[in-house]
Amino acid sequence: MASAAEPIMASSLWAAELATNRDGKGRHLHLGTGLRELDTALNGGLEYGSTGCITAEIGSYAQDVVLGLITNQLLSDKTASVTVIHSTLSFDVRRLHTHFTTACATRLTAPEVASEALAMLDRVRIMKVFDFIGLTESVAELRDDLESDGLDPTAIARSQQQPRTINAPADTIQDSQDEDEDEMLDDGPLPVDQPPAVTTQTIHQPKDRHQGNNTSHLLIIDNISHLASPLLKNNHTQGQALLASFMRALSHLTKAYGLCTVLLNNAITYGRPSREEAPSVFSSCALQPALGKTFTYFLDLHLLAHRVPKSAADARAVFGEQQQVAKEAEMVTVVEVLQDRLAGRVGRWAVVDGGGGAGGG
Repeated sequence: MASAAEPIMASSLWAAELATNRDGKGRHLHLGTGLRELDTALNGGLEYGSTGCITAEIGSYAQDVVLGLITNQLLSDKTASVTVIHSTLSFDVRRLHTHFTTACATRLTAPEVASEALAMLDRVRIMKVFDFIGLTESVAELRDDLESDGLDPTAIARSQQQPRTINAPADTIQDSQDEDEDEMLDDGPLPVDQPPAVTTQTIHQPKDRHQGNNTSHLLIIDNISHLASPLLKNNHTQGQALLASFMRALSHLTKAYGLCTVLLNNAITYGRPSREEAPSVFSSCALQPALGKTFTYFLDLHLLAHRVPKSAADARAVFGEQQQVAKEAEMVTVVEVLQDRLAGRVGRWAVVDGGGGAGGG
């Protein structure tokens, strides 16, 4: 018969939170996106130890945000690494190499740029998957690699399951659970002047993200909706259960090892939603995240990338009746925060192309 899992002390969980999410001064560790306006809106970027998601239409600016995250991750530390799990088979390595070359050209000489860009590619691991089972196996493989490099996060729970150690004075006969009750009585009581036995228990604290082999790691999953949508279509209830179980495991892995996890999700349109139902702060945006609202409950940060008219005149052209004028209207890409449980940035947004600019609600 299966037994209940042993409890974990809240102090141990809080120690892991401090060790993976913050620096020595208690500040959150951030990974910049490489886009100045977006980093300003996010107060520095995405946090390590958090699970984020970028919801966008296919072929949108979200890929540029991902490439910026990968480039900044590898430039931040010579030991930093990246894992890309993708199912769309559209990950452009040549474009990634171009990003590396451009970033290195600003601080290295021409002969060093090519070798440095190749060295950065050596720290990027690409894993192709074709279904949800492949996704879970890839994440399990990543977990095994992280466990081989650092402390197993379950060491805290295992340490609490170890037998208690009794430190008794030197001339004292210790009790044993295997002895018979009569033998225990024959030994007589302990001397009155002896201090009580002290119970000691060692709690293994997690290693800091910057110590030993526990270096920073960026995990990109592209695209979660491609892999989970077939499960939801075949059996919605079972699919939601599998998705929820996977997201819980992914969130635990992210926090245990201080990863910066970013998922890409598709945006869908159900027609023109009401103002109360629309997640965007822009009235012109009718997009909604795929996979439903249950999926978003497991995210620490949720971003939405979409196109909006650049000016009031462009908006009137887009939503007016003159189709020819609408085609000539200028559009820009906006990334806004739909959900944030870490820093209260909901409603903030930034223009990532078409002239720049940032704002907030």
